[in-house]
Amino acid sequence: MNLTIMRLALQALVGQRRGLVILTLPVLLVALAGVLRALTGEPVSANAVVVEVGIALVVPLVALLAANGVLGPEIDDGSVVYLLSTPVSRYAVAASKFVVAAGVAAVAAVTGLLGATLAGGLSGRWVVVSVVVGAGGAVLYTALFSAIAAATRHGMIAGLVYVTVVESLLGRFLGGFRYVSVRAFAERLGEVAADVDLPVADLSTTYAVIASLVLLGVGVGGAGWRLARFQLRGDE
Repeated sequence: MNLTIMRLALQALVGQRRGLVILTLPVLLVALAGVLRALTGEPVSANAVVVEVGIALVVPLVALLAANGVLGPEIDDGSVVYLLSTPVSRYAVAASKFVVAAGVAAVAAVTGLLGATLAGGLSGRWVVVSVVVGAGGAVLYTALFSAIAAATRHGMIAGLVYVTVVESLLGRFLGGFRYVSVRAFAERLGEVAADVDLPVADLSTTYAVIASLVLLGVGVGGAGWRLARFQLRGDE
């Protein structure tokens, strides 16, 4: 990894409007939990607020914004060519940007889920779920979206399709889809860590761990491979 690239990536991410959007999503989640609890006078539904809104929407969306924020704009305007002209490994470039995006996404996701858990009056087990699923899911989604952002100019659109169509719809109607679902991997890890019931059916812990590691390697490695081809082809 390269510290200079990481610093520039962080400045580009948090210093733009995209950074405000990343911050807004967790804040809205916490506000939703707080308002619902205030209106009902009872703890909110963990499944409705934390799982269906927080884990299913906020976590992947902040990861999508972060991943595209550190790489997408450079692909769009062609300035990535200047970055790739430096004597730095393309894989180091991809890894450096991934670490920054994953770190920002993880902090935002955990903050949102943890804040919603506390504001909603949920038990301590959901605090563990917030940390494990928030951090783990954000990192895994960022790996996937980093590879997509490096592969196409339409990384944001492709990511939105994955979140709203592939995971939300196919994951709901096709039980076997859990074996290739980022959300299912993260939820299984959270289920084991906190001893709560999350919608991952019989997905084994071993499979979730192995699949997560493979996704990380393929995501970051795929982004680096694409950046190497990007320079050689000069097609952008």
